[in-house]
Amino acid sequence: MNTKLKFIVVGAVLLCAVGFLIFNSVSTSSEYYLTVGELRAKGAQMYHQKVRVAGIVYGPSIVKNAATGTLKFTAEDATGKLPVVYSGGAVPDIFGPGIQVVVEGSETPSGVFDATDLLAQCPSRYENAVKPPPAGAK
Repeated sequence: MNTKLKFIVVGAVLLCAVGFLIFNSVSTSSEYYLTVGELRAKGAQMYHQKVRVAGIVYGPSIVKNAATGTLKFTAEDATGKLPVVYSGGAVPDIFGPGIQVVVEGSETPSGVFDATDLLAQCPSRYENAVKPPPAGAK
């Protein structure tokens, strides 16, 4: 085999390897989640499959059980409501009514989402923290 052909083969192998690594890192780092409506639309095919679902915590639904370490609440969005049971451990400090959450786990046939991970998005309460001075102020 001549040296030019060897360089072409080695270059093609390296190019394929780099392409595979880029594709693999992009596909594993993407954080996609479903809405409540999308999860409901998929129906029984999603039972016991690990997925992420986003929603807003419905305040009156929060029930903490310190004895069992479980947290029950309802996540809702414009497309529906989803009862959630979280038994993954620590609850984020900012968790509460009206907070946007992303739960990871699986839906049971009874319609309850069994969450193993709970992520809470920080509210944008700091957006208006810096206010311009009133007109005429020095």
